[in-house]
Amino acid sequence: MTQYPYELYVLKIVGGGIDPETGYPTEPTEQWVFHSNCRDEVVVQQGIVTLESGEVANYSSKVLMPLGTPIIEANTQIEVRSGNQIRSKGKILRFAPTQLHCRLWV
Repeated sequence: MTQYPYELYVLKIVGGGIDPETGYPTEPTEQWVFHSNCRDEVVVQQGIVTLESGEVANYSSKVLMPLGTPIIEANTQIEVRSGNQIRSKGKILRFAPTQLHCRLWV
């Protein structure tokens, strides 16, 4: 059994800027970028997490990643995928590196 059987993708804005041939601005595009392997735990009952601001928020799933996974900022859109199937998605409420792994709440 694999500890982190799924893939975590982050929605990034790429491109944009000035076209070197024409000098006209180019439109940025949104692209899903692989971030790390992970596993997700969907909350059966209402989950509550304390945000960095001290506010309390409800979350629908928790995602666990290997220790050393690069930090993802709050409000970033993510998807947890198993092949072509999307297991969970949403905006990050909080990201926390811990002693054994990294966690985020969606």
